[in-house]
Amino acid sequence: MRHMWTVNKTRNSRAGRAMLGVLALTLALSGCAHLTPGLPDGSGARSGELTASESVPPSEAAARQASDFPEVYEQQISWRACSASDGLDRGLAQALEDADVDVSEIRCGTVLAPFDWTDPNDTDQITLAVVHIPATGDAPIGTLLGNPGGPGATGVDFMLGMPLSPGFEPVLEQYDLLGFDPRGIGNSTPLDCDGGGSEILAIQIGTCVATNPIAHTMGTSQVARDMELLRALIDAEKLDFFGYSYGTMLGASYATLFPNRVGRMVLDSAENAQWASPIHRFDQSVAIANATVSLATSCRTEFRDEVEVCPFVDEDSLLRVLSELNETPLVASDGTELSGDLLQAYLTETLYQSHYERGRALDQIALALLGDQDAIDGVAAIFASNEGSVDLAMEIVTCHSFPIEPDIPGLLAHIRETGMPRLLGGPEITDDTLAPFVDLSCYALPESGLDITERFDASEADPILVIGITGDHATPYQYAKELVEELGNATLLTLDGQGHAASYSGRSTCIDSAVTSYLLSGDLPKPDTVCRDDDRS
Repeated sequence: MRHMWTVNKTRNSRAGRAMLGVLALTLALSGCAHLTPGLPDGSGARSGELTASESVPPSEAAARQASDFPEVYEQQISWRACSASDGLDRGLAQALEDADVDVSEIRCGTVLAPFDWTDPNDTDQITLAVVHIPATGDAPIGTLLGNPGGPGATGVDFMLGMPLSPGFEPVLEQYDLLGFDPRGIGNSTPLDCDGGGSEILAIQIGTCVATNPIAHTMGTSQVARDMELLRALIDAEKLDFFGYSYGTMLGASYATLFPNRVGRMVLDSAENAQWASPIHRFDQSVAIANATVSLATSCRTEFRDEVEVCPFVDEDSLLRVLSELNETPLVASDGTELSGDLLQAYLTETLYQSHYERGRALDQIALALLGDQDAIDGVAAIFASNEGSVDLAMEIVTCHSFPIEPDIPGLLAHIRETGMPRLLGGPEITDDTLAPFVDLSCYALPESGLDITERFDASEADPILVIGITGDHATPYQYAKELVEELGNATLLTLDGQGHAASYSGRSTCIDSAVTSYLLSGDLPKPDTVCRDDDRS
């Protein structure tokens, strides 16, 4: 899910851009005995029969798409052994073998997809990088497609790592896994942008779009249509899907476009269709600010075992440290200046970590503030390679869903009602504090706002499982509840806790059990089910 990172800065601050690169990384979590049609050593592709028309009912959308683009539906996926360039290096291969995954049966490949699904007359094509991991059991019930979010994270890396996720073993036993890098991302047809040498985001986006045609078709609905193609090529009657964060937007978009092709779909850490709007961006920034303050102020109570000396004890001390570091940064051995903005970025990145890792981060900050050079270097190291860079893939995917008519008066009223957190420069509401949330740089993309921006609708689909976390800083909980209402045939499973991504993350047996039961048998949890982290139960 998109991350807002600005604190008393414009969206183009150097510290902000450095943090965005790190957050894009943190979201990427993450001989077989059977043959699956269309998968390694198997066959099976579909083509549609409907003639073109301006619009078709959702029940016919999949067939219409196949009819409009018969060439890509007639292809066979050419599978091969995966290599380090695909993301399967020696270390990961050994870890998978240790988890009883037969690495020799993992296959990588490439799929051709239309450059633009909305124009059947356009014969240009792109490539999608894919990976297939066979189920560990002898009788898999289907193929589970997954996406880790971002937008901009690689789905191949994500699925290669899923077999190592705590509690995922029963799912892997009964499902083949299929991962793909979305268009413009990873080893798929790439977006290759350097920002045009400008500090201005609109120029960066505009320059990127001008030199990268793929930017015009990186919207969420285009990727959802790629998913429908993958479903057909593996000869699956319905699409079983597992998405985190922005991956929930992909799943919800797919369910809206192809409701009758939805199988078992898990949307973890969810947002609704307005996820790229200014109000949602503000709400995410508020959630991040509140979670950062909560992390800082809970040091003495929540992290007694991990932290010897707390770097902060309350909001005032946190703000004071950040201000002092902006005035006089700590300096890493490689010359990187650890300013207050960079430390705040580090704290935001820490929000994605486990309870134990959060404690370790607070301890490292304390040591850094006491002058420990190794600790200073450790905090600065995660930003060194990202300094001065913007994840334009994330920006461009988001811009496709940025509303054509952003509700600026509604945003201002919402900010006044909510209040501007001190960590965002408040409580005063000024042009400086408002600027990050009224940025219209997305208009540098001609297709801005042409994706689904109002609401999702999966009322004709099979039941969907949506997961929300009450203290989620990246996808605020209220939007998971709204997504359930939008979809029309979905059940909300709640994790009462902090952080982002609930299932198969080693935190809640209650969540994992409910998700596994749904994936394996279709059994949904009872309405209003609330789980807690195992160490908080």
